Amino acid sequence: MQKEEKGNYLSIGEFAKRSGIKRKTLIYYDQIDLLKPRVVHSNGYRYYHYHQLYTVNMIHFFKEIGMSLEEIKEYNKMKAASQISDLIQRQREEARQKQMFYRRMEQMLDLQLQTLEETEMFEEKKISVKYSDEVPLFFSSHVKCFYEGARSRFSVSLNDFYQECIAAGYEFPYPSGMLVMSEGKQEIRASETKYYIKIPESADFRPEGNYLTCYSRGVFDYEEGYRKLLAFAAERNLSLKGNLYVDFIQNELVAPNFDDFILKMMIKVE
Repeated sequence: MQKEEKGNYLSIGEFAKRSGIKRKTLIYYDQIDLLKPRVVHSNGYRYYHYHQLYTVNMIHFFKEIGMSLEEIKEYNKMKAASQISDLIQRQREEARQKQMFYRRMEQMLDLQLQTLEETEMFEEKKISVKYSDEVPLFFSSHVKCFYEGARSRFSVSLNDFYQECIAAGYEFPYPSGMLVMSEGKQEIRASETKYYIKIPESADFRPEGNYLTCYSRGVFDYEEGYRKLLAFAAERNLSLKGNLYVDFIQNELVAPNFDDFILKMMIKVE
């Protein structure tokens, strides 16, 4: 290195300080041919040119937008504005997809929190009429038999539904429930049901309105609670509209089995 050029170069320690990159990281970048010192003396001393600080800025930029070191190396070979523009467009689309993913996750967490917070209102078998806003729902594609005695495996059918949700693009565990085709029947042990999850938006939904509501725990209290709803409606001359919705407000996130689920049972009334 000529004396007049020496002022243009920084030792590896000085370059590390100015660039904010640790010395051992600079050595690693040298080894993988990402950022090599401009001059290496016979004694092994490394020297970087001041202009290489621009390269550091480039590395920082592309690391921040999610590129791997190998991808940054490939970029370094391009140096054409059109190629770089295409690369940044791809990274921008990836960033947008991640943003959408985390937005959907945030919406799911909000719905789970709203559902779990309802457990604080749990008064077993107390019946009341409550107003509910419209609730977007995604339903299972098949009608299933919810309960057929001791050999039933609720966990299996619900898990099958979750797999259906994932296939439909609902990759998160949204709050779930079931629509019972009750039609005012007194006995629902073998009633047909459709499972559902609460989602941010849907063409299908539980309509807004006043709902005869009670809470119960597990399958046996659920059957008794349903009959109490029917009796309550009959005593007060309430007209039942539609079928029975059952929200799992304490679900598998808290309860180890279905008998420990807290169920919110709702039938629309006028």
